[in-house]
Amino acid sequence: MRIRWKLLIFLLIFVLAPIILVRWYSIRETRTLGTELAINAAEVMRDTANRELSQTVNMFAEAVNDSRDVLELALTLQARETERLLAERPQHVEPYFFDTDFDRRDPRIGVLEPPRILSDSSAAHTAKADIPISTDHLVFRLSPDADVPAALRDARALTRLLPIFRIIYLRHDDLMLWSYVSLDNGLHCAYPGHGGYPPDYDPRRREWYTQAKAQGRPVWNIMVDANTHRAIATLSMPIHAPDGSIIGVTGVDFPLDTLLLESDLSQRWTPAVRSMLLRPAAEADGDPDGMLIVAMRDYIEHGTDWRTPLALESLEKEDPASLEAMREDIKQNRQGIVEMPYRGVPSVWAFKPVIQDGLTLAVIVPSEVIVASSRRAEESVMERTTRMLRDTSVFALAINILLVAVAAVASLAITRPIARLARAAGRIAEGDLTARAEVKSHDELGDLAKAFNAMAPKLLERVKLKNDMALAMEVQRNLLPERPPVVPGLDIAAACQFCDETGGDYYDFLSFSRERGETLDIILGDVTGHGISAALFMATGRALLHARTEDDSDPARCISMVNRLLCRDTQSTGRFITLFFLSMQLDTGELAWVRAGHDPALIYAPGTDSFEELGGPGIPLGVEEGWEYRANQRRGLEAGQLMVLGTDGIWEAMDPAGEMFGKERFKAVLRANAGRTAQEIVDAVVDEVMAFVSPGRPEDDLTLVIIKALR
Repeated sequence: MRIRWKLLIFLLIFVLAPIILVRWYSIRETRTLGTELAINAAEVMRDTANRELSQTVNMFAEAVNDSRDVLELALTLQARETERLLAERPQHVEPYFFDTDFDRRDPRIGVLEPPRILSDSSAAHTAKADIPISTDHLVFRLSPDADVPAALRDARALTRLLPIFRIIYLRHDDLMLWSYVSLDNGLHCAYPGHGGYPPDYDPRRREWYTQAKAQGRPVWNIMVDANTHRAIATLSMPIHAPDGSIIGVTGVDFPLDTLLLESDLSQRWTPAVRSMLLRPAAEADGDPDGMLIVAMRDYIEHGTDWRTPLALESLEKEDPASLEAMREDIKQNRQGIVEMPYRGVPSVWAFKPVIQDGLTLAVIVPSEVIVASSRRAEESVMERTTRMLRDTSVFALAINILLVAVAAVASLAITRPIARLARAAGRIAEGDLTARAEVKSHDELGDLAKAFNAMAPKLLERVKLKNDMALAMEVQRNLLPERPPVVPGLDIAAACQFCDETGGDYYDFLSFSRERGETLDIILGDVTGHGISAALFMATGRALLHARTEDDSDPARCISMVNRLLCRDTQSTGRFITLFFLSMQLDTGELAWVRAGHDPALIYAPGTDSFEELGGPGIPLGVEEGWEYRANQRRGLEAGQLMVLGTDGIWEAMDPAGEMFGKERFKAVLRANAGRTAQEIVDAVVDEVMAFVSPGRPEDDLTLVIIKALR
């Protein structure tokens, strides 16, 4: 049977029938899946709402921190300017007014207006928001037991605070209520100018004053304002005399609800949202395992008696485990989110530490608000599932009918190009690399035919390249010594492994009879890169070295000449050769060497377990044409000592984790095998490197020469 009919039968029996069966099954399962998706969607919506709530508290915490930074900067400016003015004596004094002048509406003061921050506040109805102020004047007040002469003298100096107070206030009148300075002599100066002070008001007895003096640094307090009778937050810090002593306190007040931001939260979430500032309770609070509410809306609404400190409430332990988890996160200065009831209502709490001393902003949203959105998501998923089942049933029926018609036509169109490809593949399999597939279609079969037709000539090129590479590898192998030289008193072995078919490492042994006696020259080189180009450059260097060493017995002069010749060929290529040239005087054992940018050779003395490096100056060959190389000399090897020459492919070999083999491992292998023959030492090093990089393979050529002194 032809493939066309097989394909058609396959489509009808093994595709169409299962589609019908699967469709029946999918209708049943889709309903189940829809239910599960609805549940999952509800969970996702809850998670999304929790994340959004966490982002909200993070954003509002940043707003609180920004407000804190503004207030602390303003307070610092106030303190510095106050200290400067008190240290000076004014030459001219502007008129200034006391609180009694404001109370009786002295006409010299001008027009008074209510503070914008109170008139805009959501809690303005709970406070005396009708206190008139003047942004053009300061107000001064003397405490009942004030040192009047000293206070009046300082008042004249502090009249010049008006410009800086006005700048700070007008830029931040949506945040600040009062800025003020109070001195130990009983003088109190505030801005904006206002009256309404209680007759017995003495700022020196307020917590913001006493704590700032006692601690000597900025302090935060929550209290009831003596003028407006509303809950406020206060930031204060000490003022110093030129001798460093504390002579008073300066501070700023701002309404507590500017920290809580409940109006913004209500717009974003629900009017039922609540926010508060918390801190972990301590032993002194009577509940070391609880959480104290430092600020909340209830404080604003009940802030009436300015003489009575605000009594901080503790969070009810409706869910002790969740409360403890939140407390632990706050102690660790971590942001978090927990589910925990608030006053009997299941709620989601998002919190983030702000300001200092464990103070944390918490936003509380009733769980019902979040559940409502997840319930809507669940209903939406179920509605979409029902509609999808109806629509896809009609669509599936139409597709099944169309599939039968298309299968008959498509089977013929598909099988013709396949047959042509099969015939062309058969010809290539028989060795005819000129075979081509005649397929004209512009689909995947056409792409396959194009790839097939492009493959044949590339395959032919690949075969030719493979043969050329094999020849190049054979030629390069022939350029390396067939075996180490046999020298009385020396055991010599070498190995060279390329990471590609060809490489850029090179070693050689050259024996000469010269006037000064028999010499053995050992050459070890490493060309930049590897592969064909490195191999060709290595062959060039080898030819030059052979020519020069035969004509010149001076190692330094020989290497300098080779460098000049190489530079003429490599000026525009960027290639170079690192080389170590070692010449051994066989009758005396004396060593002479030239180092051309290569790693120093090593001499290992087993008797003292020490390594000596044969270093010396010298840059790689092919870098600078005018470089003159210098030969170095030392006495010959002693019995048992090893002379080791290697390329960086040994110690720079990397294991799969990216760690290098390193010279310390290399030395350890030499040390462990020093008593063996030179060939065994070479084999041990190669085996260790190959085991180190396993299961990978070296990324660079590896060459090693070992010379062991037998006597």
